[in-house]
Amino acid sequence: MKTDISGSTSRFRELLPADLQALLGEHRNFLARHAAEHDGRIIKAAGDGYWLEFPSVSGAAKAAIAMQEALRLAQLNRGDDRVAIRIVIALGDIAVQDGDFIGDAFALATRVEAVTPPDEIYLTTAARLALTSVEIQTALVESFAFKGFAEPMPIYRIERRDRTRVIADAYILFSDLKGFGRIMDAGPVSSTVERTLDALDAVTRGTALEFGGMVRFSVGDSYCVTFVEAAQAIAGAERLIRSWEAIRHQEQFDCSISIGLHRGTLYAFRSFLYGRDVWIASQLQSASAKLLENEENGIFVTGEVRSALFGTLSHNRLHPVALQPQPEALARIEVYRLCSEAPN
Repeated sequence: MKTDISGSTSRFRELLPADLQALLGEHRNFLARHAAEHDGRIIKAAGDGYWLEFPSVSGAAKAAIAMQEALRLAQLNRGDDRVAIRIVIALGDIAVQDGDFIGDAFALATRVEAVTPPDEIYLTTAARLALTSVEIQTALVESFAFKGFAEPMPIYRIERRDRTRVIADAYILFSDLKGFGRIMDAGPVSSTVERTLDALDAVTRGTALEFGGMVRFSVGDSYCVTFVEAAQAIAGAERLIRSWEAIRHQEQFDCSISIGLHRGTLYAFRSFLYGRDVWIASQLQSASAKLLENEENGIFVTGEVRSALFGTLSHNRLHPVALQPQPEALARIEVYRLCSEAPN
């Protein structure tokens, strides 16, 4: 398998060296993680792309599909700023000469990569014939005349069969900055706005990485992050607030952060993320923020989250609160605030 980040040259030129290094390191870990789930491994770096090997074409194809889907879900609203990759799968023997990999499969994959569009997975004829999984559909792209090959080579692509993915029993965290509007009013195109958004993005994504969460989307200063476990979600929420509090005092940002946390099901179709529980988490964050004083942070959870935390110290620190006015989405839903100490 050969991967390549699409349009990376112009995009990377705008990044600071530290940001570029962090992005590439995160991308390598992303590829390695998905490859390992199908017994694959990275064997060589190639600029911002990588060569990987798998014991079967089917395994490589499933890993490639998972990589593309994960990238789309993790960058739902980034538009042209998102990371997009092209993937080529070839079949052949690997030879090593002077520490470098050589062979027809490598040469052909390199040629195919040049004609592969972003977000697509192309296969050589040999790879397509060795594909054993009936779940994976392919279609002929066309025959290409490649340099170094005597005859035109038929190239295939994996057809996307978009279907709604159900992400069940997720802990859905919504966060938003209180007071960000005042910063915007002073000038939406300003260094203060940019520094605030950069710092918030770094803190949110760092927290998600540390506690096994995934940033599903962001809109301005609002983020949606999901976690698998209740303990991770509440610990991540607390870390997010502590980290932001430290940064805002250091940088003198005049805004605090409010968090709503709900347990439920998300639905993902292509770049769309939807579901009643997503709406509940969003409404919880918005409504509960009104209970906070100026520059006060807060974490509010629904009864679903509180029940999952039973037996933990966090459970004992949850105080019931009443939202006034109560949004229709939160009717008959118990709401609690995480306090620094357990109630008497």
